[in-house]
Amino acid sequence: MFKDKTVLITGASSGIGASLARRFARAEAKVILVARRADRLAELADDLRVGGFAGQSAVIVADLTEPKACERIYADTLLAAGRVDVLVNNAGIGEYGDLAHKDLAALEHMMQLNMNSLLRLTHLILPEMISRRSGWILNVASTAAFQPTPHMAVYGATKSFVFSLSLALREELRNKGIVVTCLCPGSTRTGFFDRGGYETRRREFTRLSADPEDVADKAYRALARGRAFCVPGVFNKVTTFLQRLVPRTTTTRLVGKILGSGS
Repeated sequence: MFKDKTVLITGASSGIGASLARRFARAEAKVILVARRADRLAELADDLRVGGFAGQSAVIVADLTEPKACERIYADTLLAAGRVDVLVNNAGIGEYGDLAHKDLAALEHMMQLNMNSLLRLTHLILPEMISRRSGWILNVASTAAFQPTPHMAVYGATKSFVFSLSLALREELRNKGIVVTCLCPGSTRTGFFDRGGYETRRREFTRLSADPEDVADKAYRALARGRAFCVPGVFNKVTTFLQRLVPRTTTTRLVGKILGSGS
């Protein structure tokens, strides 16, 4: 399905983003890799070439939170490939800890990356997709999107924004030939828990972590099938479903106890 399509992936230097790059490359898509870390991007591009995908990847080093970064990424992508067929908004970070004790600048930086940059890049690319009546958008949220998350309140709120935006945008584009899918992974073996306060409880948070390659494969399949959202893992599916049956205040209190038990 995605053979010869141009796939723009943000946050592609590691974790789920890098796994998605490999998955799309195996489908013979041309992948445009975007992240801040030039060395990681170069290493991934080399891996793709070694894997037999030479000439099917390009690298754009950029910090999505910088002014006009999204515009530059879009312009560079058009120069490299002429169009964007698939947009994967994967870049994101988290902050763990009570709101009153977190650095406000760090929280605002997270909001800029997780929400504003995703919105801006999507808004830049959408008109091109609409004019062709063809395109795919994969937004990466989290299982944290399904309920309030005390002790990482702002992170959960940013992912709720991504989830809600994705479903609403999907409806707006229903008859325009564009698929919007939201990936909502749980804990995954990536560098996510190495910063932002999560490192203080890294062992607990990563005890049941999923393999990023498996998460990427499930996301790829969900997008190809045109699904609204994807929650990888049986445990995650069950817990997100059960939350619908419990009052939100009760769910919030339970999540607060779990996330705050080590603080």
